[in-house]
Amino acid sequence: MLTADLLVAATRGGQVVPRYVPLEGDEAIPWLARAGELIELFTSHVGRRRGQLDDALADRVAGRTDFRVDRGLAKLLADRAQFRGLSGDEAAALRRRVFVAAAQARAAGAFERDAVLEALGEGPPRAVLRDLYGDLKENETLEAAWGVTPRELLERYNLALAQAVLLRARELDVEVRRADPPRLRQLVRHVRFHGLLQEARRDADGCVRLRLDGPLSIFGATPRYGVRMAGFLPALLLCEDWRLEASVQLAKGGRRRRFELTPEAGLVSPRADTGAWLPELVEGFPARFSEAAPEWSVDREVELLSLGGEVVVPDFRFVHGASGWTGYLEVLGYWRRGGVERRLEVLRTHEAPNLILALDQRLRLGKQGARGLSAAVVPFRDVPSSRKVRAALEALRAGDQAV
Repeated sequence: MLTADLLVAATRGGQVVPRYVPLEGDEAIPWLARAGELIELFTSHVGRRRGQLDDALADRVAGRTDFRVDRGLAKLLADRAQFRGLSGDEAAALRRRVFVAAAQARAAGAFERDAVLEALGEGPPRAVLRDLYGDLKENETLEAAWGVTPRELLERYNLALAQAVLLRARELDVEVRRADPPRLRQLVRHVRFHGLLQEARRDADGCVRLRLDGPLSIFGATPRYGVRMAGFLPALLLCEDWRLEASVQLAKGGRRRRFELTPEAGLVSPRADTGAWLPELVEGFPARFSEAAPEWSVDREVELLSLGGEVVVPDFRFVHGASGWTGYLEVLGYWRRGGVERRLEVLRTHEAPNLILALDQRLRLGKQGARGLSAAVVPFRDVPSSRKVRAALEALRAGDQAV
């Protein structure tokens, strides 16, 4: 991730505009070459000290007006490279052994540096001298460079520019459209994991709106909170239609500015795209249910149910044609067991009167697993039964009507 001094951005009309590097066409050619040169520079320094690499990087940017771009690219490469050094205790112990052996040799009148170092049995004299202050950062050894292509490096750089702006956000508003429940669940789960979510709702037009706290929104905000804020962006990039607007403060005491981001920026997520995957037991359910329960409509335009700070994204919405009563179904059959247990715990302590859980028996949660829940439970083994889901919906609807 880029530090504040490496952010390259302009301010226009109160708006922050990162200076993304081009990735397509003739304009991208020199940038790809530049990225390739830096990758080669890191590769050529494998087995050498970090200080030597830093010197080579300093020579490369000397005299350049756009030196922050190279420094930013190098920062991303260094963050993913593997360096090896000694801990403070290890280096101190080595120095103590070397100095004691050297003092004893001098006292005996037979001091010869390489002989003293060889006698220690710590390795070749040159290696011992290298490790003597191996706890200093510049003496770390580059063991492996990041295996990345020039284009991938530039993609990460553009993403890092946007993240560097978000590190200085006070609040964010995110709009997501045309996202199915698995995609929304992936995004909301990531936002919740980082402790950022302030509000989540779906509007009448189907737009999902998320309000997030920014790292500067609380007194004494820490850099770690800022890193969490910027970390959710790769999950957002996996959505198809979205918009982000943030209020940011680039400098301490400076004026607030607006930062907007949409898919048109062309940012690429490095995150593995697993959020849109639908297991067969979920994908084929609407057709089976519509055949078994024609008086109900079923779709995936689900609400975001807020249960005590936990945002639940069901898999399906059901609307009864005659009464307009609405219910929801969440299938807990392709989750990890730990996630299922957390969901059940939320449903034990918070009301979800219109929610049905389809619970895979192969999770082996036992009788205690479904006890005390505020949601109806439909157990299944291979696929949820349309007949049982219909019966559960009718029971919930009848209960609401009786009230």
